[in-house]
Amino acid sequence: MRTIVIIFLLLSLSSDIVQGQSNNDRFVSSLFQLDEFIKRQDKFIDYMDTEKYHGTPYNHPNYLKGNVYKGNTLLAKGVALRYNAIADEMEIKKTLDTPISEARPLTKSPDIFVKIEDAIFVFAPYQGGIQGGGYFQVLHEGEKIDVFKKLNKKFIPAKPAKTSITRAFKARFVDKPIYYLVTKTGKFYELPSSKNKKLKVFGKNKEVISKFVAENKLDLNEEKDLVATIIFFNSLKNIEL
Repeated sequence: MRTIVIIFLLLSLSSDIVQGQSNNDRFVSSLFQLDEFIKRQDKFIDYMDTEKYHGTPYNHPNYLKGNVYKGNTLLAKGVALRYNAIADEMEIKKTLDTPISEARPLTKSPDIFVKIEDAIFVFAPYQGGIQGGGYFQVLHEGEKIDVFKKLNKKFIPAKPAKTSITRAFKARFVDKPIYYLVTKTGKFYELPSSKNKKLKVFGKNKEVISKFVAENKLDLNEEKDLVATIIFFNSLKNIEL
């Protein structure tokens, strides 16, 4: 993962690596050779009909500009990207103005990662093989331990009004992120929702982490506090999960 960040910085600083808009066109156009279409009607609801639900099945309701990388190669710069958390697909189209009907799912590969504005997404086969893998947002890359975030969404179906005096409720997509500690060997440790159970993940360092959290008045259920704790954890000489 450290290699990914270094590669990104080098590519950002070296304009000669960018091959231009023609490369973008070739890369995105190649996706049209795949007999795949984006899943926009899961859960018996049309995602494009945003008046029918609250929340969003995506990382962001709209496509945002980003870059696509494979290893040390910049495949596409400034393309339109959006992560479909329900289908676990990265959607891509040539530009923000390209019709949504022309968007396609990005090929799932651990060699390919994307940067959407300031967020880096990687595909990791953490359950064995591509089929068992998924996309994760990289929240922090440490010397020994990284922090990944899985953008899970809970779908709550619409509830029609049963009588004239009761209210109807739209369908909802509710954020239910799952956080993971990831070792440099690629081992994933899912963090429980309970604060106390989170501390148990730190193994023999549990007391040290518990003291750090208490002294700094941190809440391990808060994303920024979790990242701050892992930064401290990486600073310890002997760490073990």
